[in-house]
Amino acid sequence: MLACVVVGAGIGWVTVPRTNAYVSTARIYVGVRSLQQNQNQLYAEPGLNQFIATYAAMIPSPSFARIALLGSRIDRSAGQAAAETKATVVPSTTLIDVSVTDPDPGISQKLADILSEAFARQADAGPAGSQPLPGSVPGESAYVFQFAGPGALIPHHTTRPVVLGVVFGFIVAVLALLLVDYLDTTVRGTESIERRLGLPVLAVVPLLRQTEPVRGRVGRAPIRASGSANV
Repeated sequence: MLACVVVGAGIGWVTVPRTNAYVSTARIYVGVRSLQQNQNQLYAEPGLNQFIATYAAMIPSPSFARIALLGSRIDRSAGQAAAETKATVVPSTTLIDVSVTDPDPGISQKLADILSEAFARQADAGPAGSQPLPGSVPGESAYVFQFAGPGALIPHHTTRPVVLGVVFGFIVAVLALLLVDYLDTTVRGTESIERRLGLPVLAVVPLLRQTEPVRGRVGRAPIRASGSANV
């Protein structure tokens, strides 16, 4: 059991990331630009929440990342940029947070800003032609409400993986012990014999250990008793 717990803790320790990662977040606003001129327009737009949810799903896609990276000097492919990007809708708002996680804090900040700006431009312009190109965004007023700051270091949580490893090792050890006990057919006492044979035990011959020879009444030959038997 101790070995399983130690191995589980070691596996948890090994799975802790050893490389640093930084996250930068930019914020996009989607909707009308001036509520003072037409306050009812925001609520009259059908399916605005669906638009925002659709935008959040489109931003971290390779097709959109490919368009956003055009002309930039960032050393990341469209697939890498999409894999590092996460877009989430701020609850009860029309804001979208675009977060980029990268080993380089400068690249995480640049990617978050570039993706947000490219999205806002495409949302304002709308798709060109009757057949939009892959990665284009349906028309809806949008702009970058807040640009990304410098990448913040993501702390490594060492305790949780180690604790989970210890718990997992303990569970494995308990299951292994239960399995070994279930498969063990060794006779362990009178109760085990009665349970297996269905017969009562009449007597038990104890284990006798003699270091000196025991002489019988007949003859001079030594007699040693070193066994036990259940009758």
